[in-house]
This record gives sequence, C-alpha cells and structure tokens, in this order.
Amino acid sequence: MLTRLLMAAFVAMMTFAPASWAADFKVATIDYNRAIQEIEEGKQAQARLDKMLEGKRAEIEQLEADLRSLQQEYQSKAAVLSDTARQDYERRLYEMNAKYQQLYASSEMAMQEAYLSAMEGLMTGLKVTAEQLGKEKNLDLILEVSQGTVLYAKPGTDITDEVVKRYNAAHPVKK
Repeated sequence: MLTRLLMAAFVAMMTFAPASWAADFKVATIDYNRAIQEIEEGKQAQARLDKMLEGKRAEIEQLEADLRSLQQEYQSKAAVLSDTARQDYERRLYEMNAKYQQLYASSEMAMQEAYLSAMEGLMTGLKVTAEQLGKEKNLDLILEVSQGTVLYAKPGTDITDEVVKRYNAAHPVKK
C-alpha cells in the first residue's frame, strides 16, 4: 500500500515537475529477490536452509511412516483385540498422531524463523550497499522492483548486478 502511494506521488511529481528539473532526476532499480539469490551469502543461506529442511522432512517422514504402520497393525488386529488392547492401540495412535502434528508445526515454525533471520541480515546488507552505490552515482531514487509496483524501468537503470558484485566484495564468504 505504501509502495503504491509512493509510486503515485513520484508519478505525480514527475508529471508536474519542470522539464529541466525532471531531466536531472536520476532513478535506478534493484531486484532484491534476484540479488539475494546471486550474492554468495545468499547462496550459503539457501544451502543451510535446504539442509535444515531436508533434516526436518526426514524426521517427519519417519514419524509418518511409523504412524501408518501402527494404524495398519491396529486395523489388521482390530477384530480380535480385547477392549483393553483396543484402548491401548487407540491411545498409542492418538499420542503418535499428536506428536506428528506437533513435530510438523514446530518444524514449519523453525523453518520460517530461520528464513526470516537469514533474510533480515541479507536485506540489511543489500540496502546499505545500494545506498552507498546510490550516493556514488548521485542517484535521486532507487526503486525495489520485486516487491513494488514498477511498471517500467529504462534499460540500464537496474543496479542489481553492481550491488551483488559490491556486496560479495564487501562480505567475502569462506568456502
């Protein structure tokens, strides 16, 4: 909402601005999503998140397989079980299902927290790098295109590649 409001204000300002002032107005764009995928720290963060996801997925799949196995065992024996044995199976199924649900929810929450934590640091670093580049190039405005509503950007205004290059130079990654 705020992005659209700022964009509308920018368009209105440019529409009514004197031609001489508008000609000196310098704008660039950046695509943070692409930059995060291309910077070395972003690649490492994605690899860590993928590894974390794989570990959680394996744990969930194992518990899911155990739950299915217990359900099949219960169904195959249900006709001959005593009331006490039936109640024991039902209790175990209930507990295992609750454990499965809890594990799934906690894993999802942990993944979201890890993702947000990784992205927060990367976004802060990219913003600082973009601001420095904007000052060096004497830009008046830098628009973020992946989150905003930029409908057109003149070729050559995208500084994403240069921001990625400078970010990687300023934040070397140990391999």
